[in-house]
Amino acid sequence: MEKFAIISDNACDLDKALRDRFGVDDLIVGTVTFPDGHTEKSDVDWSKHDPDEYFKSMSDKKHIYKSAAANVAEITEVFEKQVKAGRPVLAIVLSAALSGTYNFCLKAAEAVSAKYPSARIKVVDSQRYSTSLGSLVAYACQLREQGKPFEEVAAWVEANKNCFHQMGVMDDLFFLSRTGRISKAKAFMGNLVGVKPMADFNGHGLSEVIAKVKGLKNAFQVTIDYMKKTIVDPDQQIIFIAQSYRKEPVKVLEQMVRDQIHPKEIIVTPVDMSSGANIGPGLMACFYFGKQISPDLVEEKAIMAELTGK
Repeated sequence: MEKFAIISDNACDLDKALRDRFGVDDLIVGTVTFPDGHTEKSDVDWSKHDPDEYFKSMSDKKHIYKSAAANVAEITEVFEKQVKAGRPVLAIVLSAALSGTYNFCLKAAEAVSAKYPSARIKVVDSQRYSTSLGSLVAYACQLREQGKPFEEVAAWVEANKNCFHQMGVMDDLFFLSRTGRISKAKAFMGNLVGVKPMADFNGHGLSEVIAKVKGLKNAFQVTIDYMKKTIVDPDQQIIFIAQSYRKEPVKVLEQMVRDQIHPKEIIVTPVDMSSGANIGPGLMACFYFGKQISPDLVEEKAIMAELTGK
């Protein structure tokens, strides 16, 4: 079996236990600036900070955290460590539409390749973030475990990254609109009392609201019904469920997925610190492998229109 490294970044929502389980070899770690102005390395494993306290502090919309990508020198160091050990590097990183990480990785790969001409480094713009990125990385690691070679795994990731869906609810779109992840108009509509915005990824690597549903119970059922129409081989895959300051209500969604989708496994995880700075509290969403995302989400919007009667 060819030995090669799979690397991601701090936006993948995979803590140490999950990275060890799937075999993620290293992480590119950026920083988070706190409301008081001090900056720290992103607490990827929530070892220094409690995620509930972190998201709770954001609830008043006055405590703003800002994430920043690792610089080229830091990424170069991560790549060089693997190359010096004689290992090709597959780096699967945060959507280029949301961060400079991808472009910084390209520059780092160029620098390492100039120093080590035989280096093999492939950088993939995942067009995903948070737990969807983590799900894609976990799939890549599983393919490697099955004995798939470096080039084949890299090609699969490129070809299938737009098969990774998200669906669920977000109680408050303030933070997503603040960082440009959705429009302010959609954020306003999503923040109406009782209305739950439902989003999937578009082909540009951004989360796009494709429906608005009244009531949490109803939104959870729409989530399940949408998954049934878009998922592929659920009994053969791990479904990730992410939450930000919603530990108790997300258990309802988890049980519904277990009872109605019947996946091989469910992993529930808190949103990471870096992604959390841009998502805020109130996320409860499923992340899974499904049908290829259609251009402009035409098919996905049609499914939602059918499910919601709108």
